[in-house]
Amino acid sequence: MDRNIPYCASDISSFFIRKGVSSLKLQKLLYYAQIWFFVKYKKHLFSDKIQGWIYGPAIYSVWNNFKYMKKNSTIPKSRANDLDLKQVEDFLNELWQAYGHLSSAELVDLTHNELPWLSSRSGLLKDQPGDNEVIIDEMTTIQFKLTHDNKIPYVNKLNSLGHFSNT
Repeated sequence: MDRNIPYCASDISSFFIRKGVSSLKLQKLLYYAQIWFFVKYKKHLFSDKIQGWIYGPAIYSVWNNFKYMKKNSTIPKSRANDLDLKQVEDFLNELWQAYGHLSSAELVDLTHNELPWLSSRSGLLKDQPGDNEVIIDEMTTIQFKLTHDNKIPYVNKLNSLGHFSNT
């Protein structure tokens, strides 16, 4: 763990688990938390590597904690760690307001159209497993823009069903 980054992904997971999410939705919310924290503060929220898996960005250590669950089953709230996230609670609430209303499938479809995940999948077939790192930096987050009042923009429900939504 990078000593300059106080959290790991499982720490941040607890916030979303308390909100009531599936393991698939958790993975996508962690990805967006990392992206938007970088866009807002020019640093990473957690130290774990995000990988470009077939169904979107994933963090192996978090996946490993919940691999026994069906991808759309809600993670029991008792699995949340009892941690002090007060330093980042406002940020996480803002992210939840922007993305929390979206389904797991909508989040998968959304990630599949974004540069960080697309770059990590370069050279791989659509259904080929991969563990390339999803790079989050100035170049890959160029399409992510804060609102005029420095907030994460609200993401509207997707109008059309994408590939994952139809499977």
